[in-house]
Amino acid sequence: MFSFPTPVYLITIAQAMGMLTAPLVIFVGGFIGLSLAPSASMATLPVAALIVGVALAGMPAALIMQKIGRRSGFVYATLIGLLGSILAIYSVRNELFWGVCISILLLGMHLAFVYQFRFAALEWVKPEQAAQTTSFMMLGGLVAAWLGPEMAMFGIDLLSVKFTGIFVLLAIAHGLLLIMVSFIEFVDLKKEEGAHQGRSWLELLKSPGIAAAIACSAVAYGVMSLIMTATPVSMSEVQSFPLADTKTVIQSHIMAMFAPAIFAPLLLKYIDTAQMLLIGLGAMIVAISIALLDQSYWGYWSALVFIGFGWNFSFVAGTSLLAQSYTQEESFSAQAVNELTVFGTQAVMSLLAGVIVFNYGWNALNLFAIPLLIFALFMLGRWYVKTDHQVD
Repeated sequence: MFSFPTPVYLITIAQAMGMLTAPLVIFVGGFIGLSLAPSASMATLPVAALIVGVALAGMPAALIMQKIGRRSGFVYATLIGLLGSILAIYSVRNELFWGVCISILLLGMHLAFVYQFRFAALEWVKPEQAAQTTSFMMLGGLVAAWLGPEMAMFGIDLLSVKFTGIFVLLAIAHGLLLIMVSFIEFVDLKKEEGAHQGRSWLELLKSPGIAAAIACSAVAYGVMSLIMTATPVSMSEVQSFPLADTKTVIQSHIMAMFAPAIFAPLLLKYIDTAQMLLIGLGAMIVAISIALLDQSYWGYWSALVFIGFGWNFSFVAGTSLLAQSYTQEESFSAQAVNELTVFGTQAVMSLLAGVIVFNYGWNALNLFAIPLLIFALFMLGRWYVKTDHQVD
């Protein structure tokens, strides 16, 4: 089914190792927060710190790699991830809540560079292979989705101080990733002095295709983050579901984010980018509807699985549309604007999640997502009409 250059496969493996951080922190971050935070309303701050870290480093990650190259960028970023893991070990052992938040912020900054792996892989393939390549790389996320929570469960009581073992295991994973990125071959796209600059950031955002790609990806990430960040606390602390049930829901959600990679390449033979985006946003609307109507275990499970599927389709199609809408000279600029917008939106939503769910409830949280989805549908329709269904 797949036929890509060898580096694409290696980059996918590296991405899987790097992405372990996200499901691991998402699963245990709220519980660490509850045990260390000054108040319950601050319990989701560790998870929010991860996403804020991604948002802060999203644009710099693209620009730094433009300056020093992919390999150096990944090496230095992995060292930051390793530092974050070590600081987390120290902070958890000494019950330093703000130390945990800072360490996870560093882990989020590393994650911003990990998300650049998808662009590094796309540089090895033709533009028409963008969707298939992005979808294939989701298999790495699928591995991380399963392994991350399992590492967390194994590490919770691994050492005498609860939760410390989780970050010891994560530090080992970062060490292995550091070795791997030192040997992977990357395409050299460093900007040369005097080279053609392409369109400005404002001109890029005026492009209907780029605007639609960024809007759909940002909304997909924002809605997903809003619901996912609040779910562990809502289930275990508000609704009193067992921790094992919460773990299964989060694990199923994260696996649903990446499982479509198994069949998406075949599906892409029959649907186009616009249809894929429409399916993704539609799945998220279904998820919100389920979440509003059913707060049972299966209600949470179904809503989070639909959110995962919706995120996958929206993100894969959004990344594909973005990659087809800029020239090689504009690649790093377009990627930088995309990362800033997407992960900035995700950060805001994750910060709001705890505040909304504790003060206004689960239903209010889900209602808040509806205008975001309407906006994404509007931008998708605008691109479709303005380009007569052709990528600009």
